[in-house]
Amino acid sequence: MIPLIETGGSPREIGHDVGTGVRDQLVAAVAAIREGYSSEELRHLKSGLPPVLDAIDTHASECAEELRAMASAAGVRYEDLVLGNASEELEQAAGVVVAADRIGAAPNRTPESHGCTVVGITPAGTSDRHVLLGHNEDATAGWADFAYVITAEPTNAPAFVAFTYAGYLLHQGVNSAGLGSVGNALYARDVRPGIPKLLLYRRALAQSTIEGAIRVATDPNRAFGNNHLFANPDGDIVDVEVSGASWALLNAGNRFLAHANHFVSPVLHHLDADEDLLNSRLRQMRVERLVDAAWGTLDVHTLQTILGDHANYPKSVCKHHTPESNLDYGTIGSVVIDVTARTLHACAGNPCRAPWRTVTL
Repeated sequence: MIPLIETGGSPREIGHDVGTGVRDQLVAAVAAIREGYSSEELRHLKSGLPPVLDAIDTHASECAEELRAMASAAGVRYEDLVLGNASEELEQAAGVVVAADRIGAAPNRTPESHGCTVVGITPAGTSDRHVLLGHNEDATAGWADFAYVITAEPTNAPAFVAFTYAGYLLHQGVNSAGLGSVGNALYARDVRPGIPKLLLYRRALAQSTIEGAIRVATDPNRAFGNNHLFANPDGDIVDVEVSGASWALLNAGNRFLAHANHFVSPVLHHLDADEDLLNSRLRQMRVERLVDAAWGTLDVHTLQTILGDHANYPKSVCKHHTPESNLDYGTIGSVVIDVTARTLHACAGNPCRAPWRTVTL
């Protein structure tokens, strides 16, 4: 079962507890990050670190404090954790293209390996009138070993429970204020020096409202874009597509909203870094059809089943690292969040077969 870290206090105290609790995973993850690049690639990426480190210290100091404490407790270098959290921005800025079959810093490297999928369900679609969020995390083989769940009571922010892995601040979960947050990668053309996108997940989950979370996700000091799906117990579900310099809102209304790895907003289509995103579109349409077919009866189990769907296998919503699939990437974790109940269900590995852990705030 996916490990659970329980913590609280200041960013430094939270980082220390995480670094201590998953020390072995962090040491292995940092080694994998470094080994995933050639010495020349690593040199290019590290040359781009100074402005990133400065942006984190200047505009996201609480994240810097948490990561430094995490690194110290685990016995790894702070710069290596930042390299992992900022890998996609650094790769694009340096023009480094890494083979998809190598475990390195960025879980998703090429259009062929894009895979994460999210969905939000308003009360009209569920059997108990609860608000649900779902997320599949896809990455190169091996990353499931680094996944964990964290539940925390920060000193100056709402308590939260979230899924993440490998020392990333990619926190996907729900907080005690009722803000639910999941998301997935978008690959825009306009990366720039700034706050790494994964840190914005952590900062969003410290907010009490969707508006606050949107303002964090679209922070003008950000480096890159991503897709963020936010929800609250009132049934509001908003998707925020973000690039380095632009952003757009999508609204679920009284229905649902699914998203994969391509820009949906017409004003942002031109920012997709690659035009061949057919699999992303197919995954999104598949989730939309399955949700629509179960409309009015959806619950946590139904959403777990949808996230474990194998239509269009091996490039399905749920992907497997198996010889017969001939894929070097797959689903390394999954999350279903009952926003209304402030409950997170998470697994490491494929949602169709992995054991799920349930944590309620």
